Amino acid sequence: MNTLSKKLEYLRNSKGWSKVEVAKRLGMKASSTYSNWEYGNREPDIDTLKRIADLYGVSVDYLLGRQKNKLVDTIAAHIDADASEEDIKEILAYIEEKRKEHINEKEINITEIASKEDEEVDKFVEENEDFKAVAARVMNDAEAVKAVKSFIEFYEQQKKE
Repeated sequence: MNTLSKKLEYLRNSKGWSKVEVAKRLGMKASSTYSNWEYGNREPDIDTLKRIADLYGVSVDYLLGRQKNKLVDTIAAHIDADASEEDIKEILAYIEEKRKEHINEKEINITEIASKEDEEVDKFVEENEDFKAVAARVMNDAEAVKAVKSFIEFYEQQKKE
């Protein structure tokens, strides 16, 4: 199994996603293509690698084994072989605290992201200046477009009622 296939499997499992779900998130018709990447039988083209990197919030270099995950390396560097169970608990508590901080990060204006990616959304946003969609987490451009289109449907329904 090559580096890319290992990273794909690791990243997918870290999100708790199935291969089918990842394939859908990437806009793929067949999940077997994604499975072949994880098995190391085939590799995605560069454009697909970029979409995968965006989906997981990593770089293409990381996927290809050219760049290590700096966060994991930083955490690992602070855990020495002599760390006690108490030290490990403190480290895990710190990680959990940082995770909670990220949950409370400022809102992301996905309307703006989606407007750049989709002409239909851009036109709607221009015509409806009071419309705004935000998210509390980072998402790739395709997810932003999908989310904003869902908000638009809801918004238009509310205006009719």
